This record gives sequence, structure tokens and C-alpha cells, in this order.
Amino acid sequence: MAEKTEMVLVSRDELQQLIGASVRCAFEEYGQSQIPQDASEYYTIRQLAKKWGVSIATIWRHEKLGHIKGQRIGRRVLFPKEQIDRIKNLKATNRDTDKNAKG
Repeated sequence: MAEKTEMVLVSRDELQQLIGASVRCAFEEYGQSQIPQDASEYYTIRQLAKKWGVSIATIWRHEKLGHIKGQRIGRRVLFPKEQIDRIKNLKATNRDTDKNAKG
């Protein structure tokens, strides 16, 4: 069977809306496939800051220094509970860092 081809005329605005909707849909599908299936095994940055009683900026600083490791999923960063629960709190991490710097 031969395929039938149709030409459809749309305005520039309509075309932009169609493309935008398609891109948003694709991003949503991609984002959902990247999120770990069991989100209860991860802390968000806000949850972690609240758990340790520090600011979000402090969490970012420790992540940047390599004290904790986040898993980047799109724009989100999740921290595995298993890893985080091994660290009692950031003060212990800070003391270790201070000892190494002085010693």
C-alpha cells in the first residue's frame, strides 16, 4: 500500500506551540525514566539540610568538597540514604576536615 501524504498549513505561532508541547512531553518522559524507582531511598537537598540542621548552601559546599556525593537527575540532586546515614552529621565531617588541615 502506498502511504498517503497530506500537507497541513499552520501558522508560525501554532508550529511553535506544537514543538514546545512535544519538547515538554519528551523532557517529562525522560525525567520520569531517570528518577530512581524507590525515591524513599534518597534524600532531597532540602530534606538533608533539615536532617542535619544546616542551610542548603552548606549541603552544596560539602557536596562540592566531596564529603557527600549526590546523584544528579536532570536539575535535581538526590543523596542516597545509605551513604548519608553512615555520616552522623556534618559537624563530624567538619572536625575530620579540620584535623586533616591542622595535622
